[in-house]
Amino acid sequence: MSGIERVYGRRRTFSVPWWQLALNVFIGGILILQATANPYVSSRRWYTVALLVVVLVRIVLDLLYRRRGRTIVGAQGITAREALRTAERTWHDVYDIRAELNPNGRFENAEWTTYAYRSDGRGTRLPYFDDWQLPDFHTELADLRAASALHRGTVWELRPEVEDRIRRRARDRKVWSVVCIAAVFVLFAAFVFLA
Repeated sequence: MSGIERVYGRRRTFSVPWWQLALNVFIGGILILQATANPYVSSRRWYTVALLVVVLVRIVLDLLYRRRGRTIVGAQGITAREALRTAERTWHDVYDIRAELNPNGRFENAEWTTYAYRSDGRGTRLPYFDDWQLPDFHTELADLRAASALHRGTVWELRPEVEDRIRRRARDRKVWSVVCIAAVFVLFAAFVFLA
């Protein structure tokens, strides 16, 4: 592509997360059947309804992401549009655009995903800018970085203090994800043993 104006959206239709959507629909169907047809569930209906709401919200968010998700690049900056939120960054706010190995690679087809980082170390994932959607991903990323350097006014350079912030935020995200997963397992065990 020539110039800076680009839109990255879904190009390939089939990907592994569709099986996750089908699994969510299946679980939702079982929960609806449990809530409506099983006479023994009436005392525990509240958590069946709560689980059903969680599954339905997940399905709606997946469908919205597939419909709205885009990475829009222009002369003013870069925009990452997801299911519900839109993150806009001007070129002066963008510290770096880099490809990283996908931590969900075993559940998604994309091996590499792209993030736009700010100087405070916060990263924003760029939807559909990955090696599953773009056949020549690394060349496209290099071309985008070269074209956007003209609009930034500076070349892409790494600063040690910002790299430390990025590493610290990545470590904190991993700790929080482990804590959240442990909390879900504890809540699930409490439901199983106390119900």
